[in-house]
Amino acid sequence: MSAKKVQIKSDLWAAGQIFKTDFKYKVPPHQRNFSWTHDEVEQLWVDINEAMDEGRGEYFLGTIVVQENRDDKTRTIIDGQQRLVTLTMILSGIRSVYKDYEDDRSDEVYQEFLGSRDRRSRTFESRLTLNEVNEASFQKLVINEATDDELKKAAGDKTELRSNQLLSKAAKYLRESVSNRCKPQKSFENYLIALEEFIRDSVMMIVVLVDDEADAYLIFETLNDRGLELSMSDLLKNYIFGKAGSDLEAVRIKWIQIVTILSSQSETQFLRHYWLSRYGVVRERDLFKEMKSKFTNKNSVLTLMSELGGAANNYAAISNVDHDIWSGYPSQARKDLETLQLFGLKQFRPLLMTALDMLATKEIVKLLRIIVVVSMRYSIIGSLGTGNIEKAYSDAAISISNNKARSAKQVFEMLSGIYPDSNRFYDDFTEKSIGNSKLARFIITAIANDIQGSGELEVLDDETKVTLEHIMPKTRSEHWLDAAESEDEYSDYVNRLGNMALLEKTKNRGIGNASFSDKKKIFAESDIVITNNLMGLDSWTVSEIANRQEAFANSAIKVWSVQY
Repeated sequence: MSAKKVQIKSDLWAAGQIFKTDFKYKVPPHQRNFSWTHDEVEQLWVDINEAMDEGRGEYFLGTIVVQENRDDKTRTIIDGQQRLVTLTMILSGIRSVYKDYEDDRSDEVYQEFLGSRDRRSRTFESRLTLNEVNEASFQKLVINEATDDELKKAAGDKTELRSNQLLSKAAKYLRESVSNRCKPQKSFENYLIALEEFIRDSVMMIVVLVDDEADAYLIFETLNDRGLELSMSDLLKNYIFGKAGSDLEAVRIKWIQIVTILSSQSETQFLRHYWLSRYGVVRERDLFKEMKSKFTNKNSVLTLMSELGGAANNYAAISNVDHDIWSGYPSQARKDLETLQLFGLKQFRPLLMTALDMLATKEIVKLLRIIVVVSMRYSIIGSLGTGNIEKAYSDAAISISNNKARSAKQVFEMLSGIYPDSNRFYDDFTEKSIGNSKLARFIITAIANDIQGSGELEVLDDETKVTLEHIMPKTRSEHWLDAAESEDEYSDYVNRLGNMALLEKTKNRGIGNASFSDKKKIFAESDIVITNNLMGLDSWTVSEIANRQEAFANSAIKVWSVQY
């Protein structure tokens, strides 16, 4: 049997053609929730107003994909809901401002863009409905027009789902923005009419119509090949739906569960890390092609969805130390996980995701420590390339999946190629600068506790009690002209780890740019050994910074090492 040929029907439409129609648009249950943050909402608002102010005839807002339902007057939004929802909020804001001025054009805006009258029931119905997560909030706040107080309350409701928080904040911001743009105008309606007309006639979108949702993934592939912005997760989702057949509804529900579990985590990144954990390294741009060739029929797709469900739970746990998974783990494991979050690294995730399924708890505790040490030596201090470390973690994850590695020690043996030896680590550490204050504090605190020995001060971990100070201040003043031979040398050394000191807040008297002789009087009062030791020095120059950092490097070798 020949493959079904899918025709792409597309046209360039103004937003008015989309909204001013007898069709109603709906977001299907399986589609992702409203997810635009303030940045995206603000950018669209600013872009539209700039295009108006500059007198541009058109503003192109990308491509949307909708499915025609021939048996009724609805169109299903497959791609483009974020933009359509945000435009609807702007139009709702226009209506609200008209209403504030007791202008009956508010009703006209509603009837033209937001709601339509059912000819049988004579009642008004929203032209746009969202999925079950967002629909109630959208109708209440945007379509039915909540009061300013109700909108403010909703925007500040931290008990609400994150997606609805984003939606309410966007609606509040856009209503206020429309209102604020009207205030400088002598005639408020001039701006409102101009904005309405620009959205209606000049905000342009390519509308792609598809007959069958099961074939929608083919449209996504074509659009993607043409360089339009579609995420890999959307491509895969629609491909999976196309293969699900009679199990489409169950697969939809499973996908929603996975997206909910992932919360704010990138779906595309999760899918790529899943692949790395089982099949090897792949570039993001090649991932869809690889997954499509691997999962070719309904049964394999159903297996994939089952695997993704379990993997998503592990993936969510990796970024959340309060996740239920960690309830049976010692505090050190959670502390190491917090450290990895501080590092901002993600290459290790495929390995840990697999380990959580396959290794014993005690081995996972050891593995977390190994990952912290490897990350410190290879990535944080060594600043080495990501390619090798990603492959090493992927290979180790696959070995765990295949029962070839059953202990943390066996995993570490596989990671030996990305574990710089102590000589390399020492050399890298002695020249390291850290501009991230939280990361620098973490490193200096660990070293301070090592040097403190049996007199370890737990207070060092408390940012409310201990501050991180640059001994040679960030801003060079007259007191520090002799610290370095040039501005370039000064800049090169100011963020060196050897130039940093921990100091109790009770002893920090705003020392800022004070001279070293004044600073060391305060350092002498400190109970922190590495800070108190500074009192014995006569001066502080790049030479002293280098010597101190070499001493730190010797401690770092002990702090971040794997004893196998």
